Amino acid sequence: MASTSLNDLIEALAGAVTDAQDRIEQHQMAHLSDFFDEDNRPKSVVIRMPSIQHGADEGDEDLYRAPILPLVSTNVLRIKDVEIRFDADLGSLIDAGEPLPDEASGTPPDPSHGWRVKQRPSKPYVRVDTSLGAKDKAGAVHVVLRVEGSEPTDGAARLMNHLAQTQGVFKTFKPGD
Repeated sequence: MASTSLNDLIEALAGAVTDAQDRIEQHQMAHLSDFFDEDNRPKSVVIRMPSIQHGADEGDEDLYRAPILPLVSTNVLRIKDVEIRFDADLGSLIDAGEPLPDEASGTPPDPSHGWRVKQRPSKPYVRVDTSLGAKDKAGAVHVVLRVEGSEPTDGAARLMNHLAQTQGVFKTFKPGD
């Protein structure tokens, strides 16, 4: 029988959700570096377009430089909610004062192994067995994870705003000159 305390199971599931959000954020940060060169200058695109500058002759063109980052969609994702369903058989109510048996040997843990001992919960807790609940599918779990787009952080919004302000015409010329 593979049983664990309900508290430990919930803590492990919450930790998995937290780790998933952390990985989403790390991926998004790694993607940000795609918009900067090796010297941390913003990558930009130069566009040729008919000139609308004062005093420009017909046929003159402007070279317009625009940093790429403010031009692309920067969807920031975050976990909106998580739904986890599983079947489990409830075990007995364990008094908080009783030491947890070692899973492999069934003997209480020896506090002399390692210099830190995990603190025991101050309240009684319930053991659960997730291997029995789903008859033919031991440990079957149904997980629904919803993500949503959110607004960029203040720092990212300020950076994109500053980069957008640096875009513009940097040269007017007549093609063929």
